[in-house]
Amino acid sequence: MRENPSPSSLTINELPDDQKDKVISGLEQGTVKLDGANGRVFFEQLLTNTQEGFFADPVYGGNRDMAGWKMIGFPGARYDYRDWVERHNERYPLPPVGITGRLEWVPKPT
Repeated sequence: MRENPSPSSLTINELPDDQKDKVISGLEQGTVKLDGANGRVFFEQLLTNTQEGFFADPVYGGNRDMAGWKMIGFPGARYDYRDWVERHNERYPLPPVGITGRLEWVPKPT
């Protein structure tokens, strides 16, 4: 962090958490002004990209450990789960599988 910075000279990752929340809320409400961009439009794009990253296949760099899929019970890229399509409000018993397979199947670097 810079020595004696003013709040407006800090990047968002340098702000205290409560100030980060205020900036993000301000972007969402359109009250935070950005140089060269509409804050509300920026927030909408940020939200969309965050959701895409959280729920995408981990092969693309987001959704670490398939956390997003585990949270919603998504089976991932399984070749067949048709037996479960009509079974509403039942937890799928198997862990999710990504495009490259399950985490346990991928060799760990040594």
